[in-house]
Amino acid sequence: RPFYLHRDLFTEAHVQFLRSLGVPASPEDEDVRFSRGRVLGEPELAPRPGAAETLAGLRARGLHVSIVSNIDDDQLAAVWGRLGLGEHVDAITTSEEARSCKPDARIFQLALEKAGGPAPESVIFVGDSPWHDVAGANSLGMTSVLIGGAPPEGAPRPHHVIGTLRELLAIASG
Repeated sequence: RPFYLHRDLFTEAHVQFLRSLGVPASPEDEDVRFSRGRVLGEPELAPRPGAAETLAGLRARGLHVSIVSNIDDDQLAAVWGRLGLGEHVDAITTSEEARSCKPDARIFQLALEKAGGPAPESVIFVGDSPWHDVAGANSLGMTSVLIGGAPPEGAPRPHHVIGTLRELLAIASG
């Protein structure tokens, strides 16, 4: 689907899991519903190593730095402040705000609008999902960078593969 709220997706997964165990469950059940502001793995959520330094280095070069995330607005609000990256980011685009989830084009187009409308060919897009990040960026003509290792066989192919965010500085220089 081009858009869905993640709290609804996670609630449905929880309901289906419980039902598979023989537990009667409904998305309306208060104890089953994935509530607003709840983030899976929140206590462990942290920026990747070198994130602040890399983002600061990109901005020092005069580049617009954006976050584009398949996240609900309330989930972002619950964690963004403690990640410590706010001063290094010019804009954030969420799937809820865009009414579009990666790889759908609309979320990328809204992020481009927020950046002043650069040509997609001049944009480097970094993500960790070949299916969401690479596929979406490639479809608009952006330079895609996959972090975390080579994509599996049959997955969309990125322009670059990096192991750490710091490697992005060399790509942005070239």
